[in-house]
Amino acid sequence: MAKLDHCNIRTFDLEATVGFYKDILELTEGDFPGNRKMGAWLYDVSGRAVLHIIAIDPAAPEVAYTQIRNRLGPLTGPLNPTALKGGGAIDHIAFECDDYNAMKAKLQSRGLAFTENHVESINLRQLFANDPSGITLEMNFRGAAAA
Repeated sequence: MAKLDHCNIRTFDLEATVGFYKDILELTEGDFPGNRKMGAWLYDVSGRAVLHIIAIDPAAPEVAYTQIRNRLGPLTGPLNPTALKGGGAIDHIAFECDDYNAMKAKLQSRGLAFTENHVESINLRQLFANDPSGITLEMNFRGAAAA
């Protein structure tokens, strides 16, 4: 048995990416095992660090990559600075959310482009938006949260 522990996002704009997930998903910033300039960990309501965000300096992208590789070894994926926009091999990140209408209003008030989907057979409503790094965020609303 397995469950998702976290996703790791490499970004050229740490503050915008952290701000996006704190604002839209109301994740909270918490303990991070490193210098805050290197990245941030964002926690969900259960206290789990579900997003690990790593800062990449566009002028010296190899610096963060070398620091990560030194800690994690060869299991860290390759760094291709030209591929750091969008999801690369990751299509999207999905979160279970509460209150479809409130989230839709929040996205509209922030001027964020989004799409909607409704899977009636399983009473699932979805909203999709892109974060500042171009990664698609899927927000799922089931049962009463979908109303």
